[in-house]
Amino acid sequence: MVTMTKLLFFMLELWSVTVVWGAVDPYRTHCCLCNNLMPSDTPPNSKPQIMPSPFKIKVSSDTYTLDQELTVELVAEGEATFRDFMLVAWPTDNRPRTSLGTFTLLGKEYSPKQNCYNNERQTYAIQTADRIPKKYLRFTWETNRFEGHIEFRATFIVDDETYWVAESSPLVVDPSPNAPPLPRTPGPKITPYINVDECGLQKGCYREPAGCLEPYCEYIVTWQGTTDKVRFELSGLTDSGQDRYIAVALSNDTYMGEDIVFACTHDSSDDSTRVYISYNDHNRNINLDKDNANIRKQVITNEEGSNHNGRVRCRFTVDREIDYYYPQLTHIGGQHYHLLLARGEAIRGTMKRHGLGVNEIPVSSPGKIDFFSVDNINGRARYPLVKAHGCLMILAWVFFASIGLLMTKYYKPMWPNKRMFDHRYWFVAHTNCMSSMFIITIIGIILIFVEAGGWSVAPDLPQRAHPILGIIILVCIIINPIIALIRPSEEHKCRPVFNWFHWAFGTIANVLAIPQIFIGMDFGKANVPWWATWILVIWVIVHIVIELSLEVHQCCTYKKNKERRRKYELQKRENPKMHIDEPEPAGRRFKRFMLFFHLTVTTIVTIIMIIVIAVA
Repeated sequence: MVTMTKLLFFMLELWSVTVVWGAVDPYRTHCCLCNNLMPSDTPPNSKPQIMPSPFKIKVSSDTYTLDQELTVELVAEGEATFRDFMLVAWPTDNRPRTSLGTFTLLGKEYSPKQNCYNNERQTYAIQTADRIPKKYLRFTWETNRFEGHIEFRATFIVDDETYWVAESSPLVVDPSPNAPPLPRTPGPKITPYINVDECGLQKGCYREPAGCLEPYCEYIVTWQGTTDKVRFELSGLTDSGQDRYIAVALSNDTYMGEDIVFACTHDSSDDSTRVYISYNDHNRNINLDKDNANIRKQVITNEEGSNHNGRVRCRFTVDREIDYYYPQLTHIGGQHYHLLLARGEAIRGTMKRHGLGVNEIPVSSPGKIDFFSVDNINGRARYPLVKAHGCLMILAWVFFASIGLLMTKYYKPMWPNKRMFDHRYWFVAHTNCMSSMFIITIIGIILIFVEAGGWSVAPDLPQRAHPILGIIILVCIIINPIIALIRPSEEHKCRPVFNWFHWAFGTIANVLAIPQIFIGMDFGKANVPWWATWILVIWVIVHIVIELSLEVHQCCTYKKNKERRRKYELQKRENPKMHIDEPEPAGRRFKRFMLFFHLTVTTIVTIIMIIVIAVA
């Protein structure tokens, strides 16, 4: 029965580690899907790079003819290298994106493989066959039929989270008489850059990161106020897709709710970028321009905008008396506001809700802003209650809970003749650790409820599961000490039932706490750097290895300890009035070393994680 109990516990614990590993393991990003050249098995929340690519596609000629080879080169600039790639020739018109022509590698140092077969034409794309860093590859391409104007496209993967998708070569022209007209390339309409040299002198600016030039800013908003108008410039990085937005909200605090929102939104249906007015009503955004286009034109003037190369940018002027046109909104007068900057996807001017992850949650200015000022502001608002919640949960579950569980599972036989307050050492350690865990967890839950203003639901998984798992864990840790207090004496026939329930609720709480911590670290308000996740992964692995080692050790010394116990019981029966010390367990040095090792690693990890969460 004991063996089955331990086996069940390890199955649950290993399941929890599997869940954690699935949440944080950087899946080996593979190349690539045939229809859009997107990598597959990418890590969660990873997106194509939007900065200019260091990898180029060079073609030996700007035209092609039948059965004549073109040389196509994949070149990495500077010190850059790429691990994986896919290269394909695509038509430039509206035909389906199928591979055209055939490729041959020049040189024997590398063996690529073929993919994306077109069985009708016997054509294919070519892609990587290993993960060796590459700086230069050269291929020949040829076709036995005119395909219309074409371009070569390639996806370059540097590592699992860094990749450029469908980079294009110059146009390669079909010179045949039946070729379609050349595509018109008037060039995209690009709103001029925002001049940051005027920040703090002629206009106010808030930008992130600090001191960035506008093409490299994650977000930037500038303002110039007059008595009746405010001129805004707004810009931000997106994921290079169409139908994206950058929005700025004027808020009385650093939280969403009852805010004026101006969204610079791209609409791919007519390739336009417009400014829309909306307001945040608690957890939803309400577009005020759906049925009020004419009113919007009176409030928003001198607007211009563009979406180019992964950056949405716009300029617009707002009437300060915006409340006259929209009664839901407040007058933009002498009142000071926090600026909340967000980005995401849009559908015909209507913003879709952003996520709550580290790179998804809105960025808030650290202080309030006066639109008559020319302040040059940077930095982000911090959420101390969220950070306090995270630090307390690390302390409760990584430090106290793990030590308390280890003591009750493997250290009951240790120090059999020593007592502290008339109790064995393991019992004192277990009780104090679990009591500390209980108190700290309750405090942490109260803090996060105060921060969220009550029960809060995230829009997407896994964040949506965080409050639900938290309540389940809370119920378990409340029930467990009650069971411990009311359970009968060791001789009572119902004692095993109470022990089982005590074990079950404790195991459920501990198993759920592991993925719960990892999910919590993904929330943007905590702002935990990605590498901190790996520190916790290492600790989980070390903890599992320690438990497995102690379990094996316990099995190996079982017979010896059983024999020592039998002799002790025999001596007690033979000498009932004589004090006889209980036998020391076999393998004491190993157990002491493993306990010291676990305490050392757990203490170091706990300190590092608390510092990282508090400071980040």
